[in-house]
Amino acid sequence: MIISLTACNRLSNDPPASYTYQLPEPIADGWSVASLQSQQLDPRSIEQLTDQILTEQYRNIHSLLIVRNGKLVYENYFNGYTQSIPENIYSATKSITSALVGIAVDKHLIKSIDDKVVDYFPQYTDLPNLTSAKKQISIRDLLTMSSGLECADDDPQSAGNEATMYQSPDWIRYTLGLPMKANPGTMSNYCTGGVAVLGGILQQATGKTVDEFAQAYLWNPLGIGPIRWDRMPTGQVNTSGRMFIRPRDMAKLGQLFLDKGKWQDQQVLSANWVDESTRKQVVLRDQEYGYLWWRRQFVMDDKTYPAYYASGNGGHFIVVIPSLNVVVVSTAGNLNSGISAQVFRMIRFGILPAFL
Repeated sequence: MIISLTACNRLSNDPPASYTYQLPEPIADGWSVASLQSQQLDPRSIEQLTDQILTEQYRNIHSLLIVRNGKLVYENYFNGYTQSIPENIYSATKSITSALVGIAVDKHLIKSIDDKVVDYFPQYTDLPNLTSAKKQISIRDLLTMSSGLECADDDPQSAGNEATMYQSPDWIRYTLGLPMKANPGTMSNYCTGGVAVLGGILQQATGKTVDEFAQAYLWNPLGIGPIRWDRMPTGQVNTSGRMFIRPRDMAKLGQLFLDKGKWQDQQVLSANWVDESTRKQVVLRDQEYGYLWWRRQFVMDDKTYPAYYASGNGGHFIVVIPSLNVVVVSTAGNLNSGISAQVFRMIRFGILPAFL
């Protein structure tokens, strides 16, 4: 999708009604802070954007953070939210699951994303609808929402719709037991169940629970936490959504991808995985899609700024704009609303014009 149009107290209370820029608070969490001006951003545009959030021209925003050149340059919280509150980021969790799969591949715990999915679940000896086509579903197909299973969250009548899956005692088995609608890799449908299956693959491949694996190889290297995972009825981590994480930690994940898998000189994730997971792999919901990362472009003054992002219901976003060396994080409370993607307007009309 292309947007092309013509041209607080940060810890406890909302900023005053007419906001004057303040430097983010330096705390011992791994972030370096810097002023907007020092990173070639005009604070006047950001101040105006903040005033628009305060006056609800952008509705029900919880947080907005901007990172430039690896430094946190803006951080504010609204509507009663604070720096210390982990938020439920819903399906933005899926992009983090993609990173965990990448780490498992890097460590040769998963041989290849072309591995066949059913091979990771020998315990499911009597899966229904186990056709030759289903046996060909690969990890890559799950990462690109292209399994071919009868699984479409956008279709309430789909057998694999997430609302139906949630009623099952075993989401992984339920999803793998769905009938096939197409051959693997030939069509894309947004399928939450497929990402739950990836969690099962991670557990089988690594010999650890997903939260243990994430703690050792992602949270600890980045200094991220506390994290709270949602659980499936089986007790396994829900890798498809409902992770609770703080906005500052969301920004670290964006910076990790912007820096090609590095965090403070430690290679946490391979650059190849970052490149592959954030480039166009398929078209999903009329948008470019990678390995559980979305893609879009911003256009301003005849310049195009490609971006990729993690997206969660309600307005939870990690947006990376590589050409500007920028990460934007926003959280909000607009569940199942047409205004949940306000962050794109905030970037186009509030943040991009701030570049000097």
